[in-house]
Amino acid sequence: MATDTMNLYELAGGSEAFHRMTKTFLVKAQADDLLGAMFAGLDDHAGHIADFFVMTFGGPDDYLRERGDLRFLLKQHVGLRITEEQRVRWVGLMTEAARETDLPEAFITVFVNFLQGPSRNTTRVSHLSQAEARAMLGD
Repeated sequence: MATDTMNLYELAGGSEAFHRMTKTFLVKAQADDLLGAMFAGLDDHAGHIADFFVMTFGGPDDYLRERGDLRFLLKQHVGLRITEEQRVRWVGLMTEAARETDLPEAFITVFVNFLQGPSRNTTRVSHLSQAEARAMLGD
């Protein structure tokens, strides 16, 4: 299949590539001085992140069926009080993981730009109270 007819999921290399990347990311995040405490004990988190990316970039919608839509993801971050420094580190480590797991540079360019929006949204939501989050995102 020619690259210009592929969706981003296919360009990245499919589900396996996303899972490989997010496993690499999680190892980095758990060892990181800034993110380590936030990701400690979240060994299944790599699969959740991968499934979200798979769905977002045109692959199977397992994340949506098993966990929910973007509101579900945002609700998981309420109360974490993510700092801008942590957000930037998250994007950086995810970018490193994409490169280290040999995702195509054409995908990485789009991916890095994409990460800015969700990372900013989750950072904002992480500072909401439970009541504010319910009002904004529902139950």
